[in-house]
Amino acid sequence: MTMVRRALSLLLTLLFASLLAAQDATFAIGTWNLEFLGAAPTFRRDTPPRTDDDLAAIGKKVAELGVAVLGVEEICGEAPLEKVCAGAGPTWRFVLGTSGSWDDGKTQQGVGFLYDEALVELLWAEELLDFPSELDGLPVFHRKPVTAVFRHRATGCDFRCVVVHLKAGQKAQDEQKRALEATTLQAWIAGLLRDPAEDPDIVVLGDFNCGYDAPPRAILERDGLLHYLPQPHKASTIMHFDDAIDQVVGARGFAELRRDGRRDHPVDGEAERKAFRKTYSDHFPVTATVVARGDDDPDAHFWRGPPGQRLPVSLRRWPPQVGAEVLLTLTSGAEQRGKLLQPLPDAGWIVLEIGGVICAIPVAQVAMLQVAPR
Repeated sequence: MTMVRRALSLLLTLLFASLLAAQDATFAIGTWNLEFLGAAPTFRRDTPPRTDDDLAAIGKKVAELGVAVLGVEEICGEAPLEKVCAGAGPTWRFVLGTSGSWDDGKTQQGVGFLYDEALVELLWAEELLDFPSELDGLPVFHRKPVTAVFRHRATGCDFRCVVVHLKAGQKAQDEQKRALEATTLQAWIAGLLRDPAEDPDIVVLGDFNCGYDAPPRAILERDGLLHYLPQPHKASTIMHFDDAIDQVVGARGFAELRRDGRRDHPVDGEAERKAFRKTYSDHFPVTATVVARGDDDPDAHFWRGPPGQRLPVSLRRWPPQVGAEVLLTLTSGAEQRGKLLQPLPDAGWIVLEIGGVICAIPVAQVAMLQVAPR
């Protein structure tokens, strides 16, 4: 009888292991500075303004990168991202921060995310508006970081992404500003993880405007809390100088993020780079590999800031069809779940059936809309 029990136990163990293996899935995340996407032509310097065909090509390139989530920087408004998403495919959506505006009232260097709704579900996104705008008498965080929590649909693996665009420039004061921004970011993440119930699956993506040897790395990797993903081969991520200034930095607890999974996507040759910049950017994309094995910490939670930091998701991308079950997160923080009765508008009202009652909710009161999770 004992041998039978042991055999049965071994069989169950192998079956459980095979089920876990079947749940494994590999996907990619990444970051790409799109060089004043949507800004006036004067900000593109020696390149002509990008056309609608260029924006569609950027979207196609995003899809070709194979990413589920892409942090993006230097975005001037939602309109160009709409066209990029259309080029990427019908399941692509975006969320964009509100900061980074210039004094001219027209230009924005916003940060945000593109993501494939078919691969990941956006649980929520928010802009870290409470990050300081001045430290030690110096202006910092002109572009406030945006954080978003995603769930991989195939496996249930959930994770937090933070997209940043640290201070540009090579002057001593620019280096000081970047160090202050990195210190604030590291302290914020450390504060999150002091809560033992906080989910440690965190990754920071973005344009750091400095390479591996600059002070932000020592600051962010302090106490072993975070780690820069190393380059498998030395490569520049920007055309103007030989340095990798676009980074992927994972939290110690994010085991699914492969430490050897960074991949750079440079372009070589003067003519090739000139053509690349005309259509795409003066930066090259950087991606990283995530090996998901389900949700390895289902009892953990992700910190949410106040409702005023919540960011809306464009209602124009991948709209659910009439009759779909949708989940609305209101600007008040409340949630409403119901059946969509009318096509989504660009403005006006969202009409749902909630518990047998027809409700019309003003679009202005909706912070996020998504297909309701099953």
